[in-house]
Amino acid sequence: MTDAATPTPSEEAVSADAFRLLRADIVSGALQAGSRLRFVELQARYGIGTSPLREALSRLAADRLVVQEVNRGFRVPPISMADFEDIATLRITLERQAIEASTRAGDEAWEEGVVLAHHRLRRLGRQEQAPEEDAVPEEWEMRHRAFHNALIAACGSPWTLHFCAVLHDQFDRYRRLAGRDPAAQVTLAQQHEELLDAAIARDAERAGRVLAAHIDLTRKTVVERLKRLM
Repeated sequence: MTDAATPTPSEEAVSADAFRLLRADIVSGALQAGSRLRFVELQARYGIGTSPLREALSRLAADRLVVQEVNRGFRVPPISMADFEDIATLRITLERQAIEASTRAGDEAWEEGVVLAHHRLRRLGRQEQAPEEDAVPEEWEMRHRAFHNALIAACGSPWTLHFCAVLHDQFDRYRRLAGRDPAAQVTLAQQHEELLDAAIARDAERAGRVLAAHIDLTRKTVVERLKRLM
C-alpha cells in the first residue's frame, strides 16, 4: 500500500523541473538579484503549480541560492562583495583539495572523461565566438561546468562534490552578472589547457596550483567589473 504522504513520481519530476529551472534562472541572472519570487509570477513563468515551486524554493534556500524571509516569502539573494569574496576563498580551498585527490586517484575512465570534456569545451570556443563581450552561449556555460566537474569527479568524496557544486553555483551567479572580460578570457582558456595537461600527467600539485590561480583570476576580474557596475 502506498503512503498517501509520499509524492508520486510525477510530482517528484515536476518538483525537480521547478528546482532546475529556478536554479538556472537565478545563476544566469534571469531572475535579478534581490528580486521577490512571487508564486503568481513564477507559476506564469514556468507553468508549474504552487506546491512543487514551494518545494523547489525551499531546496534552493538550503543552498542559499534563495533567501526565505519569515512572513515575507522568498527572494533572490542580493549582491554582496564580501559574500563573493567568501565564496571564492572557500571554493579555492575545497576545489583545490578535490582536484588534487581526483588527479591522484582517477582511473583511465576518469582521464578519458576529462579529455572529452575539455575537447568539447575547446571545440565550442573555436566555433561559437561571441560577437559581443558579454554574450556567452548557454552551451558554453554547460560545457565549461562539465569540464570543471570532470576534473574533480574522482576525488572520492560525495560530500566534497556536493559542496563544490553549491559553491560553483554561487560563484557563477556573480561571474555571470559581471559579464565576460575578453582579455582575462585568453589567460583563463590557457589555464584550461594547463589543467588538462596536469591531469593527464597525474601532477596533483600542479593541478591544484593552476586551478587555484584560475579561480582567483576570475575572482579578481569579477570584483573589478562589479565595482564599475555597482
